[in-house]
Amino acid sequence: MGLAFGDARTFSASDVAKKMMKELNSKLLFKEQRDVWMLGAALGIAAGKMVEESKRETFQNVNSLDPDGVFAAIMIGLYSTMTPEERVNRLVDHAEWGIREIYRMDKNGTLDFSKLGT
Repeated sequence: MGLAFGDARTFSASDVAKKMMKELNSKLLFKEQRDVWMLGAALGIAAGKMVEESKRETFQNVNSLDPDGVFAAIMIGLYSTMTPEERVNRLVDHAEWGIREIYRMDKNGTLDFSKLGT
């Protein structure tokens, strides 16, 4: 993780995203809140969309959200000129957008896991 994310030990989330993840998880749409975060990050990266939040708090350990280093590899490939700290922030920006998108789709009845990312 050092090359991609430096000394980062946790990934963060805004209060808004935490509330959305908790609600989606409580509906049993996801096994754990981290699953919402991971799918949100993947959607944000795939769509090239981000939400920048000024206030974020610790969410979960880097290793639990990227155990195989997939996000690390993608972020290095996409943002090779950024510093590790900038890459962490950019990944979280992508996750913030994706979480909101999943939540929006759930609210308006268009959440279809078979079509996500297409």
